[in-house]
Amino acid sequence: MLIEAGEGPIHVAQRSSELGRLADLVDDVELHHLDLSDLGEIDRVIGTIKPKRFFHFGAILTGPGENDPQTLLQANAVGFIQTLEAARQAGTEQFIFASSIGTYGRNLGLGPIDDLSLQRPNSVYGVTKVLGENLGSYYRSKYGLDFRSLRYPAIVGPGVTTWSLAQYTSWMIERPAQGEPFAVWVGPDAVIALLHYQDAARAAVELAAAPKEQIRTVNYLVDGPRPTPSAGELAEAVRRHLPHAKITFEPAPDAPPSRVIRLDDSAARNEWGWQPAFTIDHMIEDIIASVGRRP
Repeated sequence: MLIEAGEGPIHVAQRSSELGRLADLVDDVELHHLDLSDLGEIDRVIGTIKPKRFFHFGAILTGPGENDPQTLLQANAVGFIQTLEAARQAGTEQFIFASSIGTYGRNLGLGPIDDLSLQRPNSVYGVTKVLGENLGSYYRSKYGLDFRSLRYPAIVGPGVTTWSLAQYTSWMIERPAQGEPFAVWVGPDAVIALLHYQDAARAAVELAAAPKEQIRTVNYLVDGPRPTPSAGELAEAVRRHLPHAKITFEPAPDAPPSRVIRLDDSAARNEWGWQPAFTIDHMIEDIIASVGRRP
């Protein structure tokens, strides 16, 4: 999206050697290897590039993080602190941070969540995202760094391999599109707010482009299509596109009751004009098409 908008030069720093969707863009970006647990490398890469605008999307996610909290803390907390300070030292003017509805933790499912709802994370991932939001806000007031963040819901898109509680929202579409059955680990009445991955990227680009005087909330929820479908309604939508889809609901016997997670992202909509573009049907069509494009 940044390339299409004529921005540049664009530098991409990532830990993995797998280029994925970047493979078609290698001639348009500068690639850098960067591990968030390597503090010296963070200083070197950011100090060399001296980016004016920085999009920070690097993190260890909830599933692997709960299996190894110390490694997550090193990357998501210590690495984030080093990245933010290195950006400040390098003269970065704007810092866009990917946060999560995981910051609300124990409050999720207790009613609609908005940007002023109490944050009580119950995962180490959520703890580090609260740290990122608050430290970034501090840097905004203390040093004038134009820090802004997005609290993302479940991101729907193809090719994700890391398990998370909300990942059924993608795999429920992708697995049937590949001709495979899929067993959902929540009940059909579960509701998790979701957003297509292209909308998630566009939200970051649009938040970055918004005039500074419009940014009052700083840390923003962004929601996808409304009304948010339940897991059962999402399965029905998938079957409309894939009539032979084999989707079953098999929550574990000891699983807690399904939660209903709905968001109020009116601050993003009112302050910088956020609107999702992808409907549920568009999400499903996009993932089915992506499966058809794979070799």
